[in-house]
Amino acid sequence: LHVLPMDNAEPANHGKNSVSRILRKCNDFRSQPAAVLIVSTMAVFSDAVVYGLIVPFLPDVLQDRLGLSLSANGLLFGCFGIGVLIGAPTSAYISDRWKVRKWPMVLGLLGLGATSALFALSNAYWELILARMAQGVSSGITWAIGLAMIADVYQGEALGWAMGIAFSGFTLGYLGGPVFGGAIYSAGGVHAIAIFVGAIAAIDLAFRLLLVEPKDIAVASASCSESLADLVLDNGANEHQLGLDSTLDNRFRKRVASRAAESSPALVATPVAIDSPRSLHGIRAPSIQELTDIHVADSSSAKKRASSGHADAIAGATASVPVLTNVTAMDTVDAPTVRQDANRAEGAARRTTLWDLLKEWPILACCLAAITTTGTAGAFEPTLPIYMRDTYNSSTIIISVVFIAIVVPNAIIAPIVGKYTSDHRVLARVAPYGRFTFMIGGSVLQAIVTACLGATTSIAGLVVNLVFVGLTGAIASVPIMSTMGEHVGRMGGDANAKVYSLFTIAYSISMIIVPTVLPPIMSAVGFAATMGVVSAVLVFGALVLAIRPTMMLVKHGRAAYQGENALPFL
Repeated sequence: LHVLPMDNAEPANHGKNSVSRILRKCNDFRSQPAAVLIVSTMAVFSDAVVYGLIVPFLPDVLQDRLGLSLSANGLLFGCFGIGVLIGAPTSAYISDRWKVRKWPMVLGLLGLGATSALFALSNAYWELILARMAQGVSSGITWAIGLAMIADVYQGEALGWAMGIAFSGFTLGYLGGPVFGGAIYSAGGVHAIAIFVGAIAAIDLAFRLLLVEPKDIAVASASCSESLADLVLDNGANEHQLGLDSTLDNRFRKRVASRAAESSPALVATPVAIDSPRSLHGIRAPSIQELTDIHVADSSSAKKRASSGHADAIAGATASVPVLTNVTAMDTVDAPTVRQDANRAEGAARRTTLWDLLKEWPILACCLAAITTTGTAGAFEPTLPIYMRDTYNSSTIIISVVFIAIVVPNAIIAPIVGKYTSDHRVLARVAPYGRFTFMIGGSVLQAIVTACLGATTSIAGLVVNLVFVGLTGAIASVPIMSTMGEHVGRMGGDANAKVYSLFTIAYSISMIIVPTVLPPIMSAVGFAATMGVVSAVLVFGALVLAIRPTMMLVKHGRAAYQGENALPFL
Protein backbone atom coordinates (compact mmCIF):
# COMPACT_ATOMS: atom_id res chain seq x y z
CA LEU A 1 0.00 0.00 0.00
CA HIS A 2 1.14 3.54 -0.76
CA VAL A 3 0.61 5.88 2.20
CA LEU A 4 0.89 9.63 1.54
CA PRO A 5 3.05 11.58 3.98
CA MET A 6 1.53 14.44 5.95
CA ASP A 7 3.55 17.23 4.33
CA ASN A 8 2.08 19.38 1.55
CA ALA A 9 4.76 18.67 -1.08
CA GLU A 10 3.78 15.07 -1.70
CA PRO A 11 0.09 15.76 -2.49
CA ALA A 12 1.24 18.36 -5.01
CA ASN A 13 3.56 15.83 -6.65
CA HIS A 14 0.78 13.28 -6.58
CA GLY A 15 -1.47 15.73 -8.44
CA LYS A 16 1.22 16.35 -11.03
CA ASN A 17 1.68 12.63 -11.51
CA SER A 18 -2.06 12.20 -12.00
CA VAL A 19 -2.09 14.91 -14.65
CA SER A 20 0.90 13.31 -16.35
CA ARG A 21 -0.83 9.93 -16.38
CA ILE A 22 -3.95 11.46 -17.89
CA LEU A 23 -1.95 13.25 -20.58
CA ARG A 24 0.01 10.08 -21.32
CA LYS A 25 -3.20 8.07 -21.66
CA CYS A 26 -4.66 10.72 -23.95
CA ASN A 27 -1.53 10.63 -26.08
CA ASP A 28 -1.67 6.83 -26.25
CA PHE A 29 -5.34 6.97 -27.18
CA ARG A 30 -4.48 8.92 -30.35
CA SER A 31 -3.06 5.73 -31.85
CA GLN A 32 -5.89 3.42 -30.79
CA PRO A 33 -8.51 2.02 -33.20
CA ALA A 34 -11.24 3.50 -31.00
CA ALA A 35 -9.89 6.97 -31.77
CA VAL A 36 -10.10 6.21 -35.50
CA LEU A 37 -13.69 5.07 -35.04
CA ILE A 38 -14.66 8.25 -33.18
CA VAL A 39 -13.09 10.58 -35.74
CA SER A 40 -14.53 8.65 -38.69
CA THR A 41 -18.00 8.53 -37.17
CA MET A 42 -17.86 12.28 -36.57
CA ALA A 43 -16.86 12.79 -40.22
CA VAL A 44 -19.73 10.62 -41.47
CA PHE A 45 -22.10 12.51 -39.17
CA SER A 46 -20.86 15.85 -40.51
CA ASP A 47 -21.34 14.73 -44.12
CA ALA A 48 -24.83 13.42 -43.54
CA VAL A 49 -26.04 16.32 -41.45
CA VAL A 50 -25.07 18.77 -44.18
CA TYR A 51 -27.28 16.87 -46.60
CA GLY A 52 -30.37 16.94 -44.36
CA LEU A 53 -30.09 20.35 -42.70
CA ILE A 54 -31.84 22.20 -45.51
CA VAL A 55 -34.91 19.93 -45.62
CA PRO A 56 -37.29 21.83 -43.28
CA PHE A 57 -36.66 25.36 -44.58
CA LEU A 58 -36.11 24.59 -48.28
CA PRO A 59 -39.77 25.28 -49.22
CA ASP A 60 -39.51 28.68 -47.50
CA VAL A 61 -36.38 29.61 -49.46
CA LEU A 62 -37.22 28.19 -52.89
CA GLN A 63 -41.01 28.41 -53.10
CA ASP A 64 -41.86 31.40 -50.90
CA ARG A 65 -38.81 33.61 -51.38
CA LEU A 66 -37.62 32.70 -54.90
CA GLY A 67 -40.98 31.55 -56.30
CA LEU A 68 -39.65 28.31 -57.86
CA SER A 69 -41.49 25.05 -58.56
CA LEU A 70 -41.20 21.86 -56.46
CA SER A 71 -38.78 20.39 -59.01
CA ALA A 72 -36.20 22.94 -57.88
CA ASN A 73 -36.12 21.23 -54.46
CA GLY A 74 -35.18 17.86 -55.92
CA LEU A 75 -32.59 19.40 -58.23
CA LEU A 76 -30.83 21.01 -55.29
CA PHE A 77 -30.62 17.65 -53.53
CA GLY A 78 -29.42 16.03 -56.75
CA CYS A 79 -26.57 18.53 -57.10
CA PHE A 80 -25.27 17.35 -53.74
CA GLY A 81 -25.14 13.81 -55.14
CA ILE A 82 -23.25 15.00 -58.24
CA GLY A 83 -20.65 16.57 -55.96
CA VAL A 84 -20.27 13.32 -54.01
CA LEU A 85 -19.87 11.50 -57.31
CA ILE A 86 -16.86 13.71 -58.06
CA GLY A 87 -15.21 13.86 -54.63
CA ALA A 88 -15.44 10.23 -53.48
CA PRO A 89 -13.63 8.34 -56.29
CA THR A 90 -10.98 11.05 -56.71
CA SER A 91 -10.04 11.10 -53.03
CA ALA A 92 -10.22 7.29 -52.84
CA TYR A 93 -7.75 6.86 -55.70
CA ILE A 94 -5.29 9.33 -54.15
CA SER A 95 -5.67 7.86 -50.68
CA ASP A 96 -5.16 4.22 -51.73
CA ARG A 97 -2.48 5.05 -54.31
CA TRP A 98 -0.22 6.94 -51.90
CA LYS A 99 -1.45 5.29 -48.70
CA VAL A 100 -2.45 8.54 -47.03
CA ARG A 101 -5.67 9.18 -45.14
CA LYS A 102 -4.91 12.33 -43.16
CA TRP A 103 -4.64 15.10 -45.73
CA PRO A 104 -7.60 14.14 -47.95
CA MET A 105 -9.74 14.08 -44.80
CA VAL A 106 -8.39 17.47 -43.68
CA LEU A 107 -9.06 18.94 -47.11
CA GLY A 108 -12.60 17.58 -47.10
CA LEU A 109 -13.40 18.99 -43.66
CA LEU A 110 -12.01 22.41 -44.57
CA GLY A 111 -14.10 22.38 -47.73
CA LEU A 112 -17.19 21.38 -45.78
CA GLY A 113 -16.97 24.44 -43.56
CA ALA A 114 -16.16 26.81 -46.42
CA THR A 115 -18.94 25.61 -48.72
CA SER A 116 -21.51 25.85 -45.92
CA ALA A 117 -20.64 29.52 -45.51
CA LEU A 118 -20.95 29.93 -49.28
CA PHE A 119 -24.42 28.37 -49.19
CA ALA A 120 -25.56 30.78 -46.47
CA LEU A 121 -24.36 33.80 -48.47
CA SER A 122 -26.07 32.69 -51.71
CA ASN A 123 -29.02 34.78 -52.90
CA ALA A 124 -29.71 33.34 -56.38
CA TYR A 125 -30.71 29.80 -57.29
CA TRP A 126 -27.60 29.18 -59.41
CA GLU A 127 -25.44 30.21 -56.45
CA LEU A 128 -27.26 27.69 -54.27
CA ILE A 129 -26.65 25.04 -56.94
CA LEU A 130 -22.88 25.68 -57.01
CA ALA A 131 -22.61 25.82 -53.23
CA ARG A 132 -24.58 22.62 -52.84
CA MET A 133 -22.44 20.80 -55.40
CA ALA A 134 -19.27 21.95 -53.64
CA GLN A 135 -20.71 20.66 -50.37
CA GLY A 136 -21.19 17.29 -52.06
CA VAL A 137 -17.55 17.18 -53.22
CA SER A 138 -16.31 17.82 -49.67
CA SER A 139 -18.77 15.33 -48.25
CA GLY A 140 -17.70 12.61 -50.70
CA ILE A 141 -14.07 13.05 -49.67
CA THR A 142 -14.61 12.79 -45.92
CA TRP A 143 -17.15 9.99 -46.20
CA ALA A 144 -15.06 7.65 -48.36
CA ILE A 145 -11.87 8.29 -46.38
CA GLY A 146 -13.64 8.00 -43.03
CA LEU A 147 -15.06 4.54 -43.78
CA ALA A 148 -11.71 3.43 -45.21
CA MET A 149 -9.99 4.46 -41.97
CA ILE A 150 -12.34 2.18 -40.02
CA ALA A 151 -11.65 -0.75 -42.35
CA ASP A 152 -7.91 -0.09 -41.97
CA VAL A 153 -7.95 -0.91 -38.25
CA TYR A 154 -10.91 -3.26 -37.77
CA GLN A 155 -11.51 -6.71 -39.25
CA GLY A 156 -13.77 -9.71 -38.78
CA GLU A 157 -16.60 -9.36 -36.28
CA ALA A 158 -15.09 -6.12 -35.00
CA LEU A 159 -15.59 -4.58 -38.45
CA GLY A 160 -19.34 -5.19 -38.34
CA TRP A 161 -19.62 -3.65 -34.88
CA ALA A 162 -17.51 -0.63 -35.91
CA MET A 163 -19.51 -0.09 -39.09
CA GLY A 164 -22.68 -0.24 -37.02
CA ILE A 165 -21.36 2.62 -34.89
CA ALA A 166 -20.45 4.58 -38.02
CA PHE A 167 -23.89 3.93 -39.47
CA SER A 168 -25.43 5.34 -36.29
CA GLY A 169 -23.44 8.51 -36.90
CA PHE A 170 -24.66 8.52 -40.49
CA THR A 171 -28.27 8.11 -39.35
CA LEU A 172 -28.02 10.84 -36.74
CA GLY A 173 -26.70 13.18 -39.39
CA TYR A 174 -28.72 12.09 -42.41
CA LEU A 175 -32.12 11.77 -40.77
CA GLY A 176 -31.35 14.01 -37.81
CA GLY A 177 -30.24 16.81 -40.12
CA PRO A 178 -33.84 17.95 -40.66
CA VAL A 179 -34.35 18.00 -36.88
CA PHE A 180 -31.30 20.22 -36.32
CA GLY A 181 -32.06 22.24 -39.41
CA GLY A 182 -35.60 23.13 -38.37
CA ALA A 183 -34.62 24.18 -34.85
CA ILE A 184 -31.54 26.17 -35.92
CA TYR A 185 -33.30 27.85 -38.86
CA SER A 186 -36.19 28.92 -36.63
CA ALA A 187 -33.73 30.42 -34.16
CA GLY A 188 -31.25 32.18 -36.44
CA GLY A 189 -31.99 31.63 -40.11
CA VAL A 190 -29.65 30.41 -42.84
CA HIS A 191 -26.61 32.08 -41.31
CA ALA A 192 -27.08 30.08 -38.10
CA ILE A 193 -27.11 26.92 -40.22
CA ALA A 194 -23.75 27.86 -41.75
CA ILE A 195 -22.25 28.56 -38.31
CA PHE A 196 -23.46 25.18 -37.02
CA VAL A 197 -21.92 23.25 -39.93
CA GLY A 198 -18.68 25.20 -39.65
CA ALA A 199 -18.50 24.41 -35.93
CA ILE A 200 -18.92 20.63 -36.27
CA ALA A 201 -16.45 20.59 -39.18
CA ALA A 202 -13.90 22.51 -37.06
CA ILE A 203 -14.31 20.10 -34.12
CA ASP A 204 -13.86 17.07 -36.35
CA LEU A 205 -10.87 18.72 -38.02
CA ALA A 206 -9.20 19.29 -34.64
CA PHE A 207 -9.67 15.64 -33.68
CA ARG A 208 -8.39 14.48 -37.07
CA LEU A 209 -5.21 16.53 -36.75
CA LEU A 210 -4.55 14.95 -33.35
CA LEU A 211 -5.15 11.42 -34.62
CA VAL A 212 -2.23 9.20 -35.58
CA GLU A 213 -2.38 8.19 -39.24
CA PRO A 214 -4.26 4.83 -39.48
CA LYS A 215 -1.46 3.61 -41.77
CA ASP A 216 0.97 4.09 -38.86
CA ILE A 217 -1.35 2.11 -36.58
CA ALA A 218 -1.39 -0.75 -39.07
CA VAL A 219 2.42 -0.62 -39.39
CA ALA A 220 2.77 -0.76 -35.62
CA SER A 221 0.48 -3.80 -35.52
CA ALA A 222 2.49 -5.51 -38.25
CA SER A 223 5.71 -4.83 -36.37
CA CYS A 224 4.16 -6.29 -33.25
CA SER A 225 3.09 -9.43 -35.12
CA GLU A 226 6.56 -9.81 -36.66
CA SER A 227 8.33 -9.47 -33.33
CA LEU A 228 5.87 -11.90 -31.76
CA ALA A 229 6.46 -14.38 -34.57
CA ASP A 230 10.23 -14.06 -34.10
CA LEU A 231 9.69 -14.69 -30.41
CA VAL A 232 7.78 -17.87 -31.28
CA LEU A 233 10.49 -19.02 -33.68
CA ASP A 234 13.27 -18.47 -31.16
CA ASN A 235 11.38 -20.20 -28.37
CA GLY A 236 10.37 -23.05 -30.67
CA ALA A 237 13.97 -23.62 -31.66
CA ASN A 238 15.06 -23.74 -28.03
CA GLU A 239 12.32 -26.22 -27.16
CA HIS A 240 13.27 -28.37 -30.15
CA GLN A 241 16.90 -28.43 -29.05
CA LEU A 242 16.14 -29.14 -25.40
CA GLY A 243 13.55 -31.82 -26.19
CA LEU A 244 10.86 -30.22 -24.06
CA ASP A 245 7.29 -31.49 -24.13
CA SER A 246 4.35 -29.78 -25.90
CA THR A 247 3.73 -27.07 -23.29
CA LEU A 248 5.43 -23.72 -22.94
CA ASP A 249 6.58 -22.50 -19.57
CA ASN A 250 4.25 -20.04 -17.89
CA ARG A 251 6.71 -17.16 -18.12
CA PHE A 252 6.89 -17.32 -21.94
CA ARG A 253 3.13 -17.73 -22.18
CA LYS A 254 2.57 -14.58 -20.11
CA ARG A 255 5.04 -12.63 -22.25
CA VAL A 256 3.24 -13.61 -25.46
CA ALA A 257 -0.21 -12.98 -23.98
CA SER A 258 0.69 -9.54 -22.66
CA ARG A 259 2.28 -8.45 -25.94
CA ALA A 260 -0.54 -9.87 -28.08
CA ALA A 261 -3.12 -8.04 -25.98
CA GLU A 262 -1.49 -4.75 -26.98
CA SER A 263 -1.79 -5.44 -30.71
CA SER A 264 -4.32 -3.71 -32.97
CA PRO A 265 -7.69 -5.22 -33.84
CA ALA A 266 -6.52 -4.92 -37.45
CA LEU A 267 -4.20 -7.85 -36.73
CA VAL A 268 -6.90 -10.46 -36.19
CA ALA A 269 -10.47 -10.43 -34.94
CA THR A 270 -12.57 -13.57 -34.64
CA PRO A 271 -15.48 -14.63 -32.38
CA VAL A 272 -14.28 -15.75 -28.97
CA ALA A 273 -15.21 -15.63 -25.32
CA ILE A 274 -12.39 -14.08 -23.29
CA ASP A 275 -12.15 -12.09 -20.11
CA SER A 276 -10.71 -8.99 -21.70
CA PRO A 277 -12.04 -5.50 -22.38
CA ARG A 278 -11.35 -6.12 -26.07
CA SER A 279 -13.78 -9.03 -26.11
CA LEU A 280 -16.58 -6.48 -25.89
CA HIS A 281 -15.72 -5.52 -29.47
CA GLY A 282 -15.48 -9.09 -30.73
CA ILE A 283 -11.67 -8.97 -30.65
CA ARG A 284 -9.27 -11.52 -29.27
CA ALA A 285 -5.53 -11.76 -28.97
CA PRO A 286 -4.21 -13.80 -31.90
CA SER A 287 -2.93 -17.30 -31.46
CA ILE A 288 0.73 -18.06 -32.04
CA GLN A 289 -0.15 -20.16 -35.10
CA GLU A 290 -1.96 -17.20 -36.69
CA LEU A 291 0.87 -14.81 -35.88
CA THR A 292 3.36 -17.20 -37.46
CA ASP A 293 1.17 -17.53 -40.56
CA ILE A 294 0.94 -13.74 -40.85
CA HIS A 295 4.66 -13.40 -40.44
CA VAL A 296 5.42 -16.01 -43.10
CA ALA A 297 2.83 -14.63 -45.54
CA ASP A 298 3.72 -10.94 -45.22
CA SER A 299 7.46 -10.98 -44.77
CA SER A 300 9.46 -11.82 -47.88
CA SER A 301 12.62 -11.77 -45.79
CA ALA A 302 11.23 -14.64 -43.75
CA LYS A 303 10.75 -16.66 -46.90
CA LYS A 304 14.32 -16.02 -48.04
CA ARG A 305 15.92 -17.11 -44.79
CA ALA A 306 13.67 -20.15 -44.35
CA SER A 307 15.59 -23.39 -44.15
CA SER A 308 14.81 -26.93 -43.20
CA GLY A 309 16.11 -26.40 -39.68
CA HIS A 310 14.11 -23.23 -39.36
CA ALA A 311 11.00 -24.98 -40.65
CA ASP A 312 11.45 -27.64 -37.98
CA ALA A 313 11.63 -24.89 -35.39
CA ILE A 314 8.41 -23.40 -36.66
CA ALA A 315 6.71 -26.78 -36.59
CA GLY A 316 7.94 -27.43 -33.08
CA ALA A 317 6.83 -24.05 -31.86
CA THR A 318 3.40 -24.07 -33.41
CA ALA A 319 2.72 -27.62 -32.33
CA SER A 320 3.57 -26.79 -28.74
CA VAL A 321 1.98 -23.41 -28.38
CA PRO A 322 -1.57 -23.50 -26.99
CA VAL A 323 -4.23 -21.06 -28.15
CA LEU A 324 -4.15 -17.97 -25.97
CA THR A 325 -7.93 -17.67 -25.75
CA ASN A 326 -10.98 -19.82 -25.54
CA VAL A 327 -11.48 -20.11 -29.30
CA THR A 328 -14.82 -21.36 -30.54
CA ALA A 329 -15.33 -23.95 -33.22
CA MET A 330 -16.06 -21.29 -35.79
CA ASP A 331 -12.43 -20.10 -35.65
CA THR A 332 -11.31 -23.27 -37.37
CA VAL A 333 -13.80 -23.11 -40.21
CA ASP A 334 -13.42 -19.41 -41.02
CA ALA A 335 -10.63 -20.00 -43.51
CA PRO A 336 -11.15 -16.77 -45.50
CA THR A 337 -10.50 -14.68 -42.37
CA VAL A 338 -7.34 -16.60 -41.50
CA ARG A 339 -6.04 -16.26 -45.09
CA GLN A 340 -6.66 -12.51 -45.41
CA ASP A 341 -3.11 -11.54 -44.52
CA ALA A 342 -1.66 -13.91 -47.13
CA ASN A 343 -3.94 -12.26 -49.70
CA ARG A 344 -2.64 -8.84 -48.65
CA ALA A 345 0.89 -9.76 -49.67
CA GLU A 346 -0.34 -11.01 -53.03
CA GLY A 347 -2.58 -7.96 -53.52
CA ALA A 348 0.28 -5.57 -52.81
CA ALA A 349 1.98 -6.67 -56.04
CA ARG A 350 -0.96 -5.42 -58.12
CA ARG A 351 -3.18 -2.55 -57.07
CA THR A 352 -6.91 -3.20 -57.11
CA THR A 353 -8.83 -0.85 -59.37
CA LEU A 354 -12.45 0.28 -59.18
CA TRP A 355 -13.18 -1.94 -62.17
CA ASP A 356 -11.67 -4.95 -60.37
CA LEU A 357 -14.02 -4.29 -57.48
CA LEU A 358 -17.09 -3.91 -59.68
CA LYS A 359 -16.38 -7.28 -61.31
CA GLU A 360 -16.87 -8.90 -57.90
CA TRP A 361 -20.51 -9.87 -57.43
CA PRO A 362 -20.63 -9.15 -53.65
CA ILE A 363 -19.34 -5.61 -54.24
CA LEU A 364 -21.73 -5.00 -57.13
CA ALA A 365 -24.63 -6.37 -55.09
CA CYS A 366 -23.75 -4.12 -52.16
CA CYS A 367 -23.70 -1.10 -54.48
CA LEU A 368 -27.19 -2.04 -55.62
CA ALA A 369 -28.28 -2.40 -52.00
CA ALA A 370 -26.82 1.03 -51.24
CA ILE A 371 -29.08 2.47 -53.93
CA THR A 372 -32.25 0.59 -53.02
CA THR A 373 -32.02 0.57 -49.19
CA THR A 374 -29.78 3.36 -47.93
CA GLY A 375 -30.66 5.52 -50.91
CA THR A 376 -34.43 5.22 -50.60
CA ALA A 377 -34.19 6.82 -47.18
CA GLY A 378 -33.70 9.96 -49.24
CA ALA A 379 -37.29 9.61 -50.45
CA PHE A 380 -38.55 11.27 -47.29
CA GLU A 381 -36.54 14.51 -47.41
CA PRO A 382 -38.13 16.01 -50.56
CA THR A 383 -41.62 14.56 -50.02
CA LEU A 384 -42.48 14.36 -46.31
CA PRO A 385 -42.12 18.10 -45.49
CA ILE A 386 -44.35 19.06 -48.43
CA TYR A 387 -46.92 16.37 -47.55
CA MET A 388 -47.07 17.41 -43.90
CA ARG A 389 -47.30 21.11 -44.71
CA ASP A 390 -50.10 20.61 -47.25
CA THR A 391 -52.05 17.90 -45.38
CA TYR A 392 -51.61 18.82 -41.70
CA ASN A 393 -50.46 22.44 -42.03
CA SER A 394 -47.37 21.47 -40.00
CA SER A 395 -44.75 24.04 -39.05
CA THR A 396 -41.01 23.66 -39.59
CA ILE A 397 -40.55 22.59 -35.97
CA ILE A 398 -43.22 19.87 -36.20
CA ILE A 399 -41.69 18.53 -39.40
CA SER A 400 -38.28 18.40 -37.72
CA VAL A 401 -39.64 16.54 -34.69
CA VAL A 402 -41.38 13.92 -36.86
CA PHE A 403 -38.02 12.98 -38.39
CA ILE A 404 -36.86 11.95 -34.90
CA ALA A 405 -39.14 8.92 -35.26
CA ILE A 406 -36.76 7.56 -37.91
CA VAL A 407 -33.51 8.72 -36.33
CA VAL A 408 -33.69 7.34 -32.80
CA PRO A 409 -34.68 3.70 -33.54
CA ASN A 410 -32.23 3.54 -36.44
CA ALA A 411 -29.30 4.89 -34.41
CA ILE A 412 -30.01 2.59 -31.46
CA ILE A 413 -30.34 -0.63 -33.41
CA ALA A 414 -27.51 -0.05 -35.90
CA PRO A 415 -24.58 -1.18 -33.63
CA ILE A 416 -26.60 -4.23 -32.54
CA VAL A 417 -27.29 -5.17 -36.15
CA GLY A 418 -23.62 -4.62 -36.97
CA LYS A 419 -22.56 -6.99 -34.22
CA TYR A 420 -24.87 -9.85 -35.18
CA THR A 421 -24.45 -9.47 -38.93
CA SER A 422 -20.73 -10.13 -38.50
CA ASP A 423 -21.13 -13.00 -36.02
CA HIS A 424 -19.89 -16.06 -37.91
CA ARG A 425 -22.04 -18.39 -35.83
CA VAL A 426 -25.15 -16.45 -36.86
CA LEU A 427 -24.07 -16.23 -40.49
CA ALA A 428 -23.33 -19.96 -40.65
CA ARG A 429 -26.96 -20.72 -39.85
CA VAL A 430 -28.16 -18.80 -42.92
CA ALA A 431 -25.38 -19.81 -45.33
CA PRO A 432 -24.88 -19.20 -48.21
CA TYR A 433 -27.00 -16.06 -47.87
CA GLY A 434 -24.96 -14.83 -44.90
CA ARG A 435 -25.13 -11.05 -44.50
CA PHE A 436 -27.39 -10.82 -47.53
CA THR A 437 -30.11 -12.43 -45.40
CA PHE A 438 -30.37 -9.21 -43.42
CA MET A 439 -30.22 -6.99 -46.50
CA ILE A 440 -33.00 -8.98 -48.20
CA GLY A 441 -35.23 -9.37 -45.15
CA GLY A 442 -34.72 -5.78 -44.05
CA SER A 443 -35.57 -4.50 -47.54
CA VAL A 444 -38.83 -6.46 -47.68
CA LEU A 445 -39.89 -5.30 -44.21
CA GLN A 446 -38.96 -1.72 -45.02
CA ALA A 447 -41.05 -1.93 -48.22
CA ILE A 448 -44.09 -3.02 -46.21
CA VAL A 449 -43.89 -0.24 -43.62
CA THR A 450 -43.09 2.37 -46.29
CA ALA A 451 -46.21 1.40 -48.23
CA CYS A 452 -48.22 1.79 -45.03
CA LEU A 453 -47.14 5.44 -44.76
CA GLY A 454 -49.57 6.34 -47.51
CA ALA A 455 -52.48 4.89 -45.52
CA THR A 456 -51.96 7.02 -42.40
CA THR A 457 -54.60 9.62 -41.55
CA SER A 458 -52.92 11.42 -38.66
CA ILE A 459 -49.51 12.63 -37.55
CA ALA A 460 -49.51 10.01 -34.76
CA GLY A 461 -49.99 7.20 -37.27
CA LEU A 462 -47.27 8.70 -39.45
CA VAL A 463 -44.84 8.74 -36.52
CA VAL A 464 -45.55 5.08 -35.63
CA ASN A 465 -44.87 3.99 -39.21
CA LEU A 466 -41.68 6.03 -39.37
CA VAL A 467 -40.37 4.28 -36.24
CA PHE A 468 -40.60 0.95 -38.06
CA VAL A 469 -39.07 2.52 -41.15
CA GLY A 470 -36.04 3.42 -39.01
CA LEU A 471 -35.76 -0.06 -37.49
CA THR A 472 -36.07 -1.98 -40.74
CA GLY A 473 -33.80 0.48 -42.55
CA ALA A 474 -30.96 -0.29 -40.15
CA ILE A 475 -31.39 -4.05 -40.63
CA ALA A 476 -31.17 -3.66 -44.40
CA SER A 477 -28.38 -1.08 -44.58
CA VAL A 478 -25.80 -1.79 -41.86
CA PRO A 479 -24.53 -5.13 -43.33
CA ILE A 480 -23.68 -3.41 -46.62
CA MET A 481 -20.58 -1.65 -45.29
CA SER A 482 -19.19 -4.61 -43.35
CA THR A 483 -19.77 -6.94 -46.32
CA MET A 484 -17.79 -4.65 -48.63
CA GLY A 485 -14.93 -4.36 -46.14
CA GLU A 486 -14.87 -8.12 -45.52
CA HIS A 487 -14.73 -8.95 -49.22
CA VAL A 488 -11.96 -6.43 -49.91
CA GLY A 489 -10.01 -7.99 -47.05
CA ARG A 490 -10.26 -11.38 -48.74
CA MET A 491 -9.10 -9.81 -52.02
CA GLY A 492 -5.98 -8.37 -50.42
CA GLY A 493 -7.12 -5.33 -48.46
CA ASP A 494 -5.38 -2.66 -50.55
CA ALA A 495 -8.56 -0.88 -51.71
CA ASN A 496 -10.51 0.15 -48.62
CA ALA A 497 -10.93 3.74 -49.77
CA LYS A 498 -11.89 2.63 -53.28
CA VAL A 499 -14.55 0.19 -52.15
CA TYR A 500 -16.16 2.73 -49.84
CA SER A 501 -15.99 5.31 -52.59
CA LEU A 502 -18.12 2.86 -54.61
CA PHE A 503 -20.55 2.75 -51.70
CA THR A 504 -20.58 6.54 -51.64
CA ILE A 505 -21.00 6.70 -55.43
CA ALA A 506 -23.93 4.28 -55.32
CA TYR A 507 -25.50 6.30 -52.57
CA SER A 508 -24.91 9.54 -54.48
CA ILE A 509 -26.61 8.05 -57.54
CA SER A 510 -29.69 7.49 -55.44
CA MET A 511 -29.38 11.03 -54.10
CA ILE A 512 -29.38 12.31 -57.67
CA ILE A 513 -32.27 10.18 -58.92
CA VAL A 514 -34.62 9.91 -55.93
CA PRO A 515 -35.00 13.62 -54.99
CA THR A 516 -35.21 14.61 -58.66
CA VAL A 517 -37.81 12.04 -59.68
CA LEU A 518 -40.06 11.76 -56.64
CA PRO A 519 -41.37 15.37 -56.32
CA PRO A 520 -42.85 15.37 -59.86
CA ILE A 521 -44.32 11.90 -59.20
CA MET A 522 -45.82 13.15 -55.95
CA SER A 523 -47.29 16.18 -57.73
CA ALA A 524 -48.91 13.86 -60.30
CA VAL A 525 -50.14 10.90 -58.23
CA GLY A 526 -49.96 11.96 -54.58
CA PHE A 527 -48.01 10.93 -51.49
CA ALA A 528 -49.50 7.44 -51.06
CA ALA A 529 -48.70 6.32 -54.62
CA THR A 530 -45.20 7.79 -54.31
CA MET A 531 -44.54 5.67 -51.23
CA GLY A 532 -45.79 2.69 -53.25
CA VAL A 533 -43.14 3.40 -55.87
CA VAL A 534 -40.44 3.48 -53.16
CA SER A 535 -41.69 0.14 -51.79
CA ALA A 536 -41.53 -1.41 -55.26
CA VAL A 537 -37.90 -0.32 -55.60
CA LEU A 538 -37.06 -1.95 -52.27
CA VAL A 539 -38.70 -5.24 -53.26
CA PHE A 540 -36.91 -5.21 -56.61
CA GLY A 541 -33.57 -4.74 -54.84
CA ALA A 542 -34.32 -7.62 -52.47
CA LEU A 543 -35.10 -9.95 -55.37
CA VAL A 544 -31.85 -9.08 -57.16
CA LEU A 545 -29.81 -9.60 -53.98
CA ALA A 546 -31.30 -13.07 -53.54
CA ILE A 547 -30.39 -14.35 -57.02
CA ARG A 548 -26.72 -15.24 -56.51
CA PRO A 549 -26.98 -16.88 -53.05
CA THR A 550 -29.98 -18.89 -54.25
CA MET A 551 -28.02 -20.13 -57.26
CA MET A 552 -25.16 -21.15 -54.96
CA LEU A 553 -27.55 -22.98 -52.67
CA VAL A 554 -29.14 -24.88 -55.57
CA LYS A 555 -25.74 -25.74 -57.07
CA HIS A 556 -23.88 -26.88 -53.96
CA GLY A 557 -26.59 -27.69 -51.42
CA ARG A 558 -26.84 -26.64 -47.78
CA ALA A 559 -24.31 -29.22 -46.57
CA ALA A 560 -21.50 -27.68 -48.64
CA TYR A 561 -21.51 -24.62 -46.35
CA GLN A 562 -21.16 -26.57 -43.13
CA GLY A 563 -18.24 -28.30 -41.45
CA GLU A 564 -14.48 -27.88 -41.65
CA ASN A 565 -14.34 -27.81 -45.47
CA ALA A 566 -17.24 -25.39 -45.84
CA LEU A 567 -17.35 -23.21 -48.93
CA PRO A 568 -16.73 -19.50 -48.27
CA PHE A 569 -19.62 -17.06 -48.17
CA LEU A 570 -20.28 -13.54 -46.92
